[in-house]
Amino acid sequence: ASYRDWLRDEFTFRCVFCLHRERWYGRPGTFDIEHFVPASVDPLGKCEYSNLLYACRTCNAAKTDVLAVPNPCEVALGDCLRIKTNGEVEALNADGKKLCDVLRLNSAYNIEPRSRWMRNLQALRESHPDLYDEFMAFPTDLPDLRHPRKRVPSNSKPEGAENCYFAQLERGKLPATY
Repeated sequence: ASYRDWLRDEFTFRCVFCLHRERWYGRPGTFDIEHFVPASVDPLGKCEYSNLLYACRTCNAAKTDVLAVPNPCEVALGDCLRIKTNGEVEALNADGKKLCDVLRLNSAYNIEPRSRWMRNLQALRESHPDLYDEFMAFPTDLPDLRHPRKRVPSNSKPEGAENCYFAQLERGKLPATY
């Protein structure tokens, strides 16, 4: 069994760092399991759930073996970063500056597409709300973490299975967008 579906669910099907959503990529394989403390530093943490994050390929490649970034499971990134209307990311404190620097959040490679996404989503929200909702919806392949094949070794959060997004969908409690 793999932690991937558990991480997808826990991180709401988006990159823990840049918040890009699976739905925006349209193809599998664009997200990785990121080791917060790299396996090269702590080989025992390679399969430790509390050391794993769900990240897009771009952020995962930028972070690589860097240890100097704040742990997004312990630090609210919304307190560290603010996205400006032009797509630039403003660091609100030292942790935010580390994130901007390490993940290259303000490189032209990142600012231009972020700005385009922001403009497109705003235009869709105003002129085509149904299409906007499609972009902001949950993926169609929600994993059912209650299934025996989804059980993982040393699961430190087994209660997540009963409240996974698939179970919420079955109960009619899953919001249309997030």
